[in-house]
Amino acid sequence: MRNVLLMCLLLTGCATQMDTPEKRTHDFYTFYLTAFVTDSKEDNLDSPKMREYIARDTLFRLQRIFSLYEQEIIGSDYFTYTQDYAAEWIPDLSVSNAINSASGKLVNVELGVGHEQKLQLNVYLRNEDGKWKIYRVTDASHHFEQYIFDDRSIAAAQRYAASITSP
Repeated sequence: MRNVLLMCLLLTGCATQMDTPEKRTHDFYTFYLTAFVTDSKEDNLDSPKMREYIARDTLFRLQRIFSLYEQEIIGSDYFTYTQDYAAEWIPDLSVSNAINSASGKLVNVELGVGHEQKLQLNVYLRNEDGKWKIYRVTDASHHFEQYIFDDRSIAAAQRYAASITSP
């Protein structure tokens, strides 16, 4: 009996532990904000780093929307809800404890945006491939969401893009 208990303890000790939603969120935003301000291209939607942190469906939808000529679904960066970002604001990043949401976890993120101001984001994560991945971000400060999951808006944008001549 003692050997069985010892074996169970050894096996649980060897199991890899999944990073917490908070750690994954903090790691993503540390990477993303740095890439965003340095134009390193690591924040391109098709980069391995983005696939590491962002849910497949979310990346697919963002790529689909950005491929549309004159789309108006996304008016600012999806992950920061800003037009640009300054390197000196990165240390002001803070991440709250995760809470349960309907399809995973919700982490509140505060981004420094200069002049000691903060932008509050709701970051939703779900378990995909054994990792917590971001699938939705909303601007909690302004009660706003860019509707990348609105299939009607995407279809309308596709029809509009097809009806006009691109440059």
